[in-house]
Amino acid sequence: MAAQLTAKKCSLQNRDVIRVTLHGVHWEVRPDLAQHLEALLASAGCGIKESPVKLVTRHEVAGKVWFIKRYRHCRMPLRPLKFFLKPSQARREWKLALRLERLGIPIVRHAALGERWGFGLRESILVTEGFDGQPLDETPDVDMRAVMAFVRTLHDRGVLQTDLHPGNILRHAATGELRLVDLHGTVIKSTLRSEEREANLATLRISLPIPVAPAILELSRRLRQKCLVRRARRCLRHNRDFEPWRIGSLRWQVRRAWMNPATEAILGDPDGFLASRAEILKAGRSSTVGRADGRVLKRFNLRKPANVLKDLLRRSKARRAFLKAYHLEIAGVPTARPIAVADRRAAGFLWRSYFLMEEIAGATHLGQWAGGARLAVTAVAEVVARLHEEGFTHRDLKETNLVFDGTGKLHLIDLEGLEFPGVVPRERALRDLARLEDGARALPGFTPALRRQFVRRYAHARGLRPRAFFRPVARAARAIAHASPGSALLRGSPGRQSAHPSR
Repeated sequence: MAAQLTAKKCSLQNRDVIRVTLHGVHWEVRPDLAQHLEALLASAGCGIKESPVKLVTRHEVAGKVWFIKRYRHCRMPLRPLKFFLKPSQARREWKLALRLERLGIPIVRHAALGERWGFGLRESILVTEGFDGQPLDETPDVDMRAVMAFVRTLHDRGVLQTDLHPGNILRHAATGELRLVDLHGTVIKSTLRSEEREANLATLRISLPIPVAPAILELSRRLRQKCLVRRARRCLRHNRDFEPWRIGSLRWQVRRAWMNPATEAILGDPDGFLASRAEILKAGRSSTVGRADGRVLKRFNLRKPANVLKDLLRRSKARRAFLKAYHLEIAGVPTARPIAVADRRAAGFLWRSYFLMEEIAGATHLGQWAGGARLAVTAVAEVVARLHEEGFTHRDLKETNLVFDGTGKLHLIDLEGLEFPGVVPRERALRDLARLEDGARALPGFTPALRRQFVRRYAHARGLRPRAFFRPVARAARAIAHASPGSALLRGSPGRQSAHPSR
């Protein structure tokens, strides 16, 4: 009966697309999917991504894999009405896919578009055919020449993917075929200017080591920071990696990959976890830190009553730490991976906040490290250089905040002193280095030779001259060594900053 109904309501528009109305949804569908459309929609799919207004599911029907993307416009007040004046995102992507196919651009095949109208566009649905490929950033031994040829084909045919990154290009493992996926941000022009081509290559170079000219490489470095700032904020939103969870009286922002019974037990009663189950690492007025089951929970306590009003206008300390940790992670600076964050509020006022992170296995801070001194110096220099190159500075950079794991990999912890100015001036970098040297002087085995090795390695990692750091760092470190704990030194220049910033 369903097949007869479909045949009756289909009218051939052209050889590529058939129009059909099914269960109140108006469809434009490829002929090969038309006979399986009802079975596809009725099948139980596997959730891939979900947000309040968007749902992506994976289905297997008729021996093929299909992906259904639903835009649920009716969930937002008045949103359905705007599509009387403009096409939906699904329709724009559908039309774009048809144009790209006519241009001969390899893309993930779009098989159907559906729209449910009522008082406005209540829902739009996009069906794409599965492609047996993996994103370039998940594929080993990628042929960069093939990638460059693929991008050159896009450019030569006037196609510009403004959000070009390895996750938007799929590669078939057996054949090496490349296809463009996620067409959001793609535009088609008659011709592309050289500036547009270079900027597009610079965008891809952010996350894929394609061979490019020095000018494009420098442009890519500038674009990278802006891109990472935008990407870091996604940890506080609902997407494929993060989502909000209501557990007990707290509304957590969690990392999906870490959600299991052990994590849920901590999130269900974080105060009880610290009181009875955790090994307490720190019990202070401002924060309490405990660990168990491969996880570390940090609870930020209300210490100053004045902060109650301030916290109405800013993120909590836990949320700021969660955001910083994820930003460091995607920037390639090793730190404990963030798992979940939540605030405990009463009548809108913040009283406590919680930050759950991964425990660094076998953690040993720099002052206790028993491995090779030269290896440790090299590791510290490279991490600090990477920190500064990525636009971060740390006003509390000391040996206890630099931790080696069981494999000897160095991590940066305790992110309350971390700031992101975007560009770290030489003076700010010198303050960090001087603060680190002041603490390192007390470590056994510290020698002038190790200090010189550190400065050389740091300068080399940043592409700077070592001479620019030898004497200024030494002068700043001597000033720190002679500063009293409560002084206001070192706030304005490399030689004027407190040796013991309050926490």
